[in-house]
Amino acid sequence: MQLIFWQNILSIHQQPLLEAVASLPGVDKVLLIVEQEMTPERRKMGWSVPKMNGVDVYVAPSGTEITRLIQEHPDAVNIMGGIGVSPMLSTALHQLIQRKARLGIMAEPFNAAGIKGLLRKYKYTWYRLRYFKHIQFFLAIGKAGWQQYAGLGFNKNRVFPWAYFIDVPKSQSTETNTERRKLMYAGRIEPGKGICNFVAELANFDKKNYSLDIYGSGPDEDKIKEIIQRHDLGDVIHFHSFMPHDQLLQEYAQYDWILLPSSAKDGWGVVVSEGLLFGLKGLTSNICGVSWAIKNGVNGVTFDWSVPGSLAQAIDQMLHSDNFSSRSEISAWANNALTGHAGAQYLQDILENVYNNGSTPHTPFI
Repeated sequence: MQLIFWQNILSIHQQPLLEAVASLPGVDKVLLIVEQEMTPERRKMGWSVPKMNGVDVYVAPSGTEITRLIQEHPDAVNIMGGIGVSPMLSTALHQLIQRKARLGIMAEPFNAAGIKGLLRKYKYTWYRLRYFKHIQFFLAIGKAGWQQYAGLGFNKNRVFPWAYFIDVPKSQSTETNTERRKLMYAGRIEPGKGICNFVAELANFDKKNYSLDIYGSGPDEDKIKEIIQRHDLGDVIHFHSFMPHDQLLQEYAQYDWILLPSSAKDGWGVVVSEGLLFGLKGLTSNICGVSWAIKNGVNGVTFDWSVPGSLAQAIDQMLHSDNFSSRSEISAWANNALTGHAGAQYLQDILENVYNNGSTPHTPFI
């Protein structure tokens, strides 16, 4: 079997999956075709261009090169990273449809908020009419992704829950013996990530029960610093600038909880997956796609921004409950559910189901 992944960039969040797919029995070739190596924004966040072992990589192919690659792999399963997201992917999509190729879509949910969200819904309704009959399956990232694409009329039996499947280095971290919960947040410090409002709520709790390290930068940084100053939290809340991703991964082991309190569309939330793999518990809003992988009271807690008091209740549970699974139990579960190997096995089961009438695949992270 041959697989071709069509994506925007060479992503560190896709590398483990693609390398694991390439190593599956019965897979003789995996291609990754991207619009560009990396975006400037991702570079600023500490990303580097990954080397994809066992994967044939093509960057910024011309229209002629796209045609050649499709012609040379007529029986490949093509997995497109969204619909209408870039000129290169659109060119490839149209050619694949013309050739009646094996075709699936891997996509996050679109932002459905506000007037622009309504317009996007109309756009995707048009996509449904134009493209869905040519697409055999959807890999829908996050619960919102599944609900949106199934809700647009695509066959629900062919819309599969999907995640970002990643790997992390082995860690020697152990359970902490302090009553003070060690919390971390890593990402953009902006309104949609909810971290400013989270800190405002956290400030209402006794600071002897927590410490928080924030890795990143963004427009809400000064607002958070004002909250820290107003509540005298300078000894327990600290900022760190973006650092190379490999270096950030070394920081997880010292924490108990990874936070992702997003208040606007957040397709998945890989930092939480990374935390779970290290054995941390996760606190997320139900907006985050990764909230699908959080079992309340087991490996973390979720909350709903639209419900008054929901965040406060989640913080209280985080700071005071000792009934969660152990670090080793959380890590063991995540290694069976969220790694590149887990994703590759799941994808193999999906393709067997779609093209060979195989049994309904088990979703590893739900």
